[in-house]
Amino acid sequence: MTPLSGMRNFAASALLCALVACGGEQPSETPETIAREIFVETYVELRIAALRAPDGRISQSARDEILAAAGVSDADLLEFVDAHAPRVQFMVDVWGEIDDTLRVLRTREANPPS
Repeated sequence: MTPLSGMRNFAASALLCALVACGGEQPSETPETIAREIFVETYVELRIAALRAPDGRISQSARDEILAAAGVSDADLLEFVDAHAPRVQFMVDVWGEIDDTLRVLRTREANPPS
């Protein structure tokens, strides 16, 4: 993980915490959205594609292909974040899982088995 990506994750978590702190009561039930695993897997695939792109940006066609393969839309990803934003620890754990998964994949790529 680069220092910049770590700072980005920290900043995103801090912003999420601040937004939730201003948002009032926490919901008592889990909102209906795509599954956490699908969100994490899809987000990881999108990040990998962006990291492999020469300019660090994923093309719209590549993004559409990844979303179609996962069976989700941009709206599904946004609804997941919006619906779970009040659940601060849940979202911190989700972003941590994404970060951990990316770190493991980068380590594997940097150190392929002999």
